[in-house]
Amino acid sequence: MEEAQARLEALIAAAERAEARVEEWTAAEFTGRADGGGIVAVTDALGVLTRLEISPRSRRKLDATNLAAAILAAITTAEEAAAASRDEFLTDLHTPGA
Repeated sequence: MEEAQARLEALIAAAERAEARVEEWTAAEFTGRADGGGIVAVTDALGVLTRLEISPRSRRKLDATNLAAAILAAITTAEEAAAASRDEFLTDLHTPGA
């Protein structure tokens, strides 16, 4: 019976650690920048765009085509960072003892 209780306590502790890691990961933000930092895209942990900042300097300096390309580059960088974080997080969750 003591062995079963010890296993149960270990499982509960592991579940609590996993829950804390999930909360931490879901609160994370990932940033992508373009045009020397004049364009900043921020995504949540799932890669959903939550914020896009475009400086007045970038708006004046870039024509429509280049501005669109820079915005896309910033968003893509943020999305890729979120995806890499998600992959690492899921791998860690599936690794025993992590």
